[in-house]
Amino acid sequence: MDMHPAYPSLSERMTGYWERGVRIATRFAIAFGLAVLSGIGIGFAVADNVLAQIFITLLSAFALWLPFVIGIARFERWRNARRHRQALAALPIAQQANKLFEKDWQRLLSLAPAERTRLSAIKSSIDRSRLALGKAALDPDAHDLCVLIDRRLPELVRCELDDLPPDDAGRRRQVGELIDLVEQFARHCGRRRDSVSGGDAREAAILRRRFEARLADHRDGL
Repeated sequence: MDMHPAYPSLSERMTGYWERGVRIATRFAIAFGLAVLSGIGIGFAVADNVLAQIFITLLSAFALWLPFVIGIARFERWRNARRHRQALAALPIAQQANKLFEKDWQRLLSLAPAERTRLSAIKSSIDRSRLALGKAALDPDAHDLCVLIDRRLPELVRCELDDLPPDDAGRRRQVGELIDLVEQFARHCGRRRDSVSGGDAREAAILRRRFEARLADHRDGL
């Protein structure tokens, strides 16, 4: 599992700077064009003399340029936020329904405060894997992992926490085994996300069997 964030390369940073510069330049150009058109309208509306119209047009254009830049920037932020909300609304229901899993994960954090840093890294890696694997819609292995992340993992964590032994030693042991299993699963998802080969199919099969075996133990105990 990746314990450190992946930093962009120099070429990626330069590309990002270039794209940002183009966006800013485009924003200023559009704002200036709108300011000039507005200035022309104001000039024709308030003056009859050509020189006066030109002077008022230039003065109005420069006066309105910055307000138009601010307005365009706010409009772009509103549009991007709207697109983001629409994208969230289009996500599968399983991803939207993960509020219960977040609560269960907080329960796990409260039961293992000494493992908070480790659990945070595990959760971050799983979230990145889900985002990346969800884009590989035609990959059956990626789809299977998404199902495990969206359904089996939350179910496993909930069952494990709802069925903890009454004694402190048993609780620590079961919580520790759960954390180890989830960490192994996060590592496998991370390798699959990064397309690192080598025993993936065998490890995936083992992890699925362990998931199902532990879930079956809880179901049998009901």
